[in-house]
Amino acid sequence: MSSYEEFFGELNSSKNTKELIDLFDKYHIDRRDRKKYPDLAFNITKEEIDILKSRGIITTENNFNELLSQNRDLTALEKLLYAVIWKNGDLVKVRHIISGTCGEKTTSRVFNQFGQYLRDKNELIIDQHVIRAYIYYKCKKIIKKITNEDYDKYFDDYKSWIENHNLFKMNKGIIDELLFGVGKKMKQTDKD
Repeated sequence: MSSYEEFFGELNSSKNTKELIDLFDKYHIDRRDRKKYPDLAFNITKEEIDILKSRGIITTENNFNELLSQNRDLTALEKLLYAVIWKNGDLVKVRHIISGTCGEKTTSRVFNQFGQYLRDKNELIIDQHVIRAYIYYKCKKIIKKITNEDYDKYFDDYKSWIENHNLFKMNKGIIDELLFGVGKKMKQTDKD
């Protein structure tokens, strides 16, 4: 990438969606792999979570019930998805996503925010790469390892930045993709 400062200058001065999209090619930013990360068209409601709680699948603490691992009556799809979550060691992360879908806050800003996005597509998906790019925009420094303190310090400010910029607000998915790509490049190299 020629210059992160140039990129952010052009991002902020973009006047329409086409100009935003042109930034991918101009700055050699990879688009999201749609096979690996297809668009999520579905939402998850609190009512759906409440049904899972009433069936004993989710606990009152918003975790998967431990007995799920012993349940042979799950559908093949439920078993496969549970097995992938288990294999990745992500059973503990599910609580934050479930809480986000219910509008409850947890300590994991990223997974909780993802749950909020699953509930309401007007919410943002915010991960380490996006925050890294935003920190560069705000502070002109690259932070390779994003900490909880970084999320705490910049998370709400990032959301306000998007919401207060009409073009960004109307193109949240594109902005997410751009900043994800830029932040990923920053993690791979610390050269500007």
